[in-house]
Amino acid sequence: MKFLLYDILLHISVVILLPYFVVKMFTAKKYREGIPERFGFIKAEKIRAAAGSPLIWIHAVSVGETKAVTPVVKSLKQRNPGVKILFSTVTSTGNATAAKDLSGLIDALIYFPLDLSWAIKRVARAFSPAAFVVVEKEIWPNIFLEMKRANVPVIILNGTISGRSHGRFLRFSFFFKEVFGCVSLFSARTEDDRKKAIEAGVREGNARTAGNIKFDLSPPSAHPNYLDTIKEALRVSPSDAVMVAGSTHPGEEEKVIAAFKAISKEHPNARLIIAPRHPERFPEVEALLKRSGLEFTKRSKGGGAKIVLLDTIGELMPVYSFSTIAFVGGSLVPGIGGHNLLEPAYYGKPVLWGPHLTTYASMAELLEGNGGGFTVSNENDLAEKAVALLSDKVNRERAGTAARKVVEANRGAALKSVEAIEWFMKRSKNNRATL
Repeated sequence: MKFLLYDILLHISVVILLPYFVVKMFTAKKYREGIPERFGFIKAEKIRAAAGSPLIWIHAVSVGETKAVTPVVKSLKQRNPGVKILFSTVTSTGNATAAKDLSGLIDALIYFPLDLSWAIKRVARAFSPAAFVVVEKEIWPNIFLEMKRANVPVIILNGTISGRSHGRFLRFSFFFKEVFGCVSLFSARTEDDRKKAIEAGVREGNARTAGNIKFDLSPPSAHPNYLDTIKEALRVSPSDAVMVAGSTHPGEEEKVIAAFKAISKEHPNARLIIAPRHPERFPEVEALLKRSGLEFTKRSKGGGAKIVLLDTIGELMPVYSFSTIAFVGGSLVPGIGGHNLLEPAYYGKPVLWGPHLTTYASMAELLEGNGGGFTVSNENDLAEKAVALLSDKVNRERAGTAARKVVEANRGAALKSVEAIEWFMKRSKNNRATL
């Protein structure tokens, strides 16, 4: 009865919000993409492309989760060339990232259906997965229950539960206990995440700590001259001190620009590359740069301006590779939780982040504890720490080396994840053989 009530309330919510989304569909492209798939209507060619056994359905909500699970997908395919992979995302940027970074590795790419009982059943029955893999923290009651009814294991990789979500799961335990009881494996980032999952309802024997798969990141494959092409387009020279501000959100670009003005006074050779987290904000940030009165250009236009707006998708990590220092956004303003600090750390770059970093707190502790990264409290602190790093090559390189060592020392979770998926694949095969 409680899940029937959930389904009814979900349908009512969709009806109430429909006028809002209709307006959005006319004003923003991302709301028009994948509408049939979100309601469970998948093109026949996608179903045919993923036909075969075993089929693993991997779901990653957006860009960060897609990039995080990429090493798992690559390894799974390398070790099991015959496996079929259905990949789903919620956001258009996540979908575009998967299409680019996982090209040749996945057999079908779809938008994740709304958690409406009939939409979920349409997709589940169209593909008949051998396992359903969720990346990080997506908890959808109807699909979890549908997978359990079909005897399909639900695997949560890189599982994490925030303090706020944990409180909500406990407060409504009469509902979520059964939802989490559908989880066959909760592969947690940390021991704290594992304990929270058990308290939420995952059976103790189904929860384990495997580490963070984001430490297993690797740069997306690209043409050998790809980096040189970007650097030439932006006229980046070896003498430039390049600060990259990646994955920024509203309220952060102003602070970064203010910090850069102070940095430029101490380092006239300094350059700034700003990469907003969401592509739809490119015009907004461009307008902000125009109002600032500073010289700037867009990546799509090229040129050697002091400030570059990275108005492309999928180029942030390559750009981190030729940065001098990096600031990771979503952390100077509250309510977001921060973003992946390891992308610049992978390239041995000192990493800076703001005080509102919660989602990646354990990652920040490792970097800061080993001298590879630094918390900044505001734009003035950002300017001061950036100037200090740019002024001291020895300390800057020491910090960069420490950051890279943190990445290397914590790898291995991706392989554990692949081995877990393989175990369930083998079990599924054995079960079919006995039927």
